[in-house]
Amino acid sequence: MKKKNIIKFTDSVWDHATSDTSSHTSFIKMDKFLIMVDTGMEPSTTKEIREFAEKETGMKFKYVIITHHHGDHTFGTNVFKDCDIISTRSTKKILEQKVAGDYKDKNIILPNVTFDVEYEIKDDFKTVKIIETHGHTQGSAFVYIPQESILLTGDLLFADMFPFAGDPSVNPYLWVDAFQKMIDLKPNIVIPGHGHIGSTAELIEGKKKISEMINVIEQLYKQGVAKKEILDSELLPDFTKNAYAGWLGRTIEAFYKIVEEKEKLLEQA
Repeated sequence: MKKKNIIKFTDSVWDHATSDTSSHTSFIKMDKFLIMVDTGMEPSTTKEIREFAEKETGMKFKYVIITHHHGDHTFGTNVFKDCDIISTRSTKKILEQKVAGDYKDKNIILPNVTFDVEYEIKDDFKTVKIIETHGHTQGSAFVYIPQESILLTGDLLFADMFPFAGDPSVNPYLWVDAFQKMIDLKPNIVIPGHGHIGSTAELIEGKKKISEMINVIEQLYKQGVAKKEILDSELLPDFTKNAYAGWLGRTIEAFYKIVEEKEKLLEQA
């Protein structure tokens, strides 16, 4: 493990990202054990992170927190067969479906501890809170350490990047709510799912991007613009020009579906 890829923020929190855009994998030192937050896409890299962490701290991992079901956050779970794997109930349900399909050859270890709304891990000195919000995916959650004022967002935040927002279970309205919950915490350090380490400013910008996308798609939907035509609309926010290939189209399709459902419910009310 190249130590240059690991950042130590406090005596309790470290983070690893292979590149500027790859998923973040973090670990937390408690009084007598370690916690991993997300496990990356490559088990070989995850194994190196585990070995580094246990050598650096002299402690063993006890828990792994999965913020959501995507492969770049779950494929490394098989490195932690001796640990409790924690996720929201919704995330486990989706992972069970994935393991029977797209992820069947990935040797994923399914969560054995699930929760709805909120879960806490405590010792005598600190609390690690896991808060379910949905948004980026059904079951998405963030991790917050109040004593450290450190927030680990999972893919609720793509810092300085166009977010991947095309998951079939995405809900942009709940995503905006999730951002507000995180902003209200006023964290000093924000570790995103992808992108650079930041602070509350990145959360505010992330909320703005999702809100702008919602507003544009609502506007075009009400004008009767077909979903397939939105991709070429001049009304799309400037930040969408930096989207990875295919991401924008999937985002528009997913957001359009949710907007359409909302507008039809309003018409029936």
